[in-house]
Amino acid sequence: MLPVPPADRTPEIRALFPYLAQRIYLDTAAAGICWQGHGAAVARFYEEVKNRGYDARPEWWAMIDKVRTRLAQWLGAAPEDITFVSNTTEGLNLAAHSLQFRAGDRIVCAEDEFPSVARIWRNAEQAGAQVVRVRIPREEDRQACLMAAAVHGTRVLAVSHTHSGTGTTLDLATLGRHCRRRGTLFMVDGIQALGAVPVDLGLVDIYASSFFKWMLSGFGFGVLVTSARAREAMVPAWQGYANMDDAGQLQYAHVNTPALYGLDATLDVLESIGWDTIHARVRALGERLIAEADRNGLDLVTPRDQHAGIIVFRAPDGEAVRQRLSERDISVAARGAGVRVSPHFYNTPEEVEQCAAALAQVLATS
Repeated sequence: MLPVPPADRTPEIRALFPYLAQRIYLDTAAAGICWQGHGAAVARFYEEVKNRGYDARPEWWAMIDKVRTRLAQWLGAAPEDITFVSNTTEGLNLAAHSLQFRAGDRIVCAEDEFPSVARIWRNAEQAGAQVVRVRIPREEDRQACLMAAAVHGTRVLAVSHTHSGTGTTLDLATLGRHCRRRGTLFMVDGIQALGAVPVDLGLVDIYASSFFKWMLSGFGFGVLVTSARAREAMVPAWQGYANMDDAGQLQYAHVNTPALYGLDATLDVLESIGWDTIHARVRALGERLIAEADRNGLDLVTPRDQHAGIIVFRAPDGEAVRQRLSERDISVAARGAGVRVSPHFYNTPEEVEQCAAALAQVLATS
């Protein structure tokens, strides 16, 4: 594994991500860049552990326990709250299908929610629950609109911590307190925020995220975090050998152990850089993008005071703009009402300035 440099030594940090020498990569919200050495960490499972077959089981079990405890401490949860899943969508589905609903229950989510949050309630509806889809007239009012709809009698409020199409980032503590006062379970899709901003799940009941975006790891591995009060309302929807002796256990089968080895090593890298430093850099790059938007006359979709790592700019044809920026060796995404730019701590202020200037030029000639 490569040594991790101090956070103020930007060239050495960027050396962990060789792809950055080829182009300006500002699409972490689609997939983050794996650091050089992640592959070797994953391969370690095969080369040093699984090559001894089941005799090495105590070692991979120890790694599972280690990462479970590590994530729990980081997120403000308990180890028993952690279930490993293959991705965010599986985690949200597992939770939604394990909850027991009855006629008259209300489930509140935004009208424009990501499908993994919005489309998981079929069993609830079949049991007589109502899914209330809240219209969001202005991004600045997203949180207020959701809170207004989550009245007494609401069984679940389901949100994205950071909205993938607008970049709007919600305050989990405020929403969590609102839900606790009303006896509502609070569900969060965290994939567009985990690793970009601080996350504390003390007031969240159901949380799911993968690790291939801001957490800079691979596909096919995620986490579901459920509070004790949420699990009291659940009967595990999927059964297998791993939960046959525990009626409340959501973990039903093997986890993606090679990915655990990669995530454990990635946490080492990120922690040695420092979470405060990472979050501060993401915030600063977002602020720089907003300043450059003002300087270049770009129209922001993302609220100025409610963003994490995603900043969305309005464009009449986002995909055409994305392609033209790609021709200039700038990677962004076409999402929502335009173009989504998502810098991470490995990017520089100069890169976001260049992106904003290029975006202004492209829009001016479109």
